[in-house]
Amino acid sequence: MENFLFINFSFLAILGALGLISFKAPIHGALSMIVSLVAIAGLYLLLYAKTLFLIQIVVYAGAIMVLSVFVMMFFNIKSDSLWAKFSFIQMIQAALPLVVFGFLAYWLALMPGNFEVAPDGFGEIAPLGKYLFFNWGFSFEMISLLLTAALIGVVAILKGKNNG
Repeated sequence: MENFLFINFSFLAILGALGLISFKAPIHGALSMIVSLVAIAGLYLLLYAKTLFLIQIVVYAGAIMVLSVFVMMFFNIKSDSLWAKFSFIQMIQAALPLVVFGFLAYWLALMPGNFEVAPDGFGEIAPLGKYLFFNWGFSFEMISLLLTAALIGVVAILKGKNNG
């Protein structure tokens, strides 16, 4: 059953990533990215990484994608302005990450397959929550204030843009 779920989650993640780069409309690309993020969360669940699963669903597939869709709808991005003709140099630059990926895949294939197993209780939510609250609570609140100020700034800029 685990192999079946792994193959399906992997297929959905790849299909969502391909949809992200191939759809013309930005909202369809964002929805494809949500499919990919949820599939990756399923892969985390298969690895018994409950904390990463919850973070992936709540933070990435939930909050960040809702914010991305909100910004796309707010800016009223037209799909016609997203596609441009590419020059030969730009196509070479786009192919460069594929070459780097090939080298990384080659080195990954050479790695030995005997890895240590994580100890019991690794990745649980309670120790992570205590660590974050006691060591990084103030920084977390400052980042939330910074993001709120940035959102207010975007709304103010766009309000002035739409009025004039």
